[in-house]
Amino acid sequence: MQLSWSDPRLSVASDTRRTARYRLLQSWYREQVLGAGYGEYRVNGGTRPLGSLLSLRDVKERPGVNFLTLTAADYAMERAELVQAAGGAVDQARLERNMLSSLPMAFSIFGELRAQPDRGLDVVRAFLDPHAVAVDVMECAWRPAVDVLGDRSGFDAAVVTRRADGRRHLVGVEVKYTEQFNHTIYNSDGYRQVHEYSGWFHPGTARPLVGPATNQLWRTSLLAAACAQRGVMGVESASVVIMCLGEDPDAARALAGVSAALRDPSEHCRIVSLESFVAGVREGLGPQAHWADAFAGRYLDPPFIEAEMPDDDSASLEL
Repeated sequence: MQLSWSDPRLSVASDTRRTARYRLLQSWYREQVLGAGYGEYRVNGGTRPLGSLLSLRDVKERPGVNFLTLTAADYAMERAELVQAAGGAVDQARLERNMLSSLPMAFSIFGELRAQPDRGLDVVRAFLDPHAVAVDVMECAWRPAVDVLGDRSGFDAAVVTRRADGRRHLVGVEVKYTEQFNHTIYNSDGYRQVHEYSGWFHPGTARPLVGPATNQLWRTSLLAAACAQRGVMGVESASVVIMCLGEDPDAARALAGVSAALRDPSEHCRIVSLESFVAGVREGLGPQAHWADAFAGRYLDPPFIEAEMPDDDSASLEL
């Protein structure tokens, strides 16, 4: 017999209150909207059920069930094949089954936008590049053909715009839902060279950015700067946008740390909240308003639960 979506046995004890709230939303959406069963994941040599994980049977019977629209689902499947054929990696389980993951959410956003006749130009201009007059490229799970940082890194989504003077601009998008930035410390001579010579950063500011709170966003910013330096896809400038929940202290800390080192932080790195993005679509930008309502129902509006919730702000697993 299936457990109810709000059963505590479908939760994760290590979740913060914030993550637990959105995991409950995904469990509710899975059962009440999708009519799908929950999956199980391996832990301590066995398995246990998880409310925010789709069952294998539902994913096999309904490919694309983890995406907001069929348009996004079709794009995700096609894109995953292309990325893997080119030697890249896409976590299929995370893409197809993990409802709490930002990966399918990114495809649901940009898969829908790129299907618009103008690739969502009004949305891009409002939230990603105010100087855009056209959108030339919009892809998820993108990395440059030339490994500009020597680490095979990429963006959750890449948007290449054209401006009035004909120049191309790259927006590297980092998408977060409840997951934190990777706190693992990575450093290399290549990173430090881009930091010092790209013109993005004040001199001598690399060392504090290597720390765990800023390391991932620093490397994402370096990737954008290096792409502009090398003229990847003909771009002459670049910026980074973090799309995340309005209540995201981890993203706010990372942005504050990186911004302190940037010469022009407002031009090179900023946050766009998912709530403001949805509000813009509801006001007439991009897809139809019903798409915004569907997105909010899936990702932003947790059901009210009279239940014991964790009250700490410790790191939690993305499961």
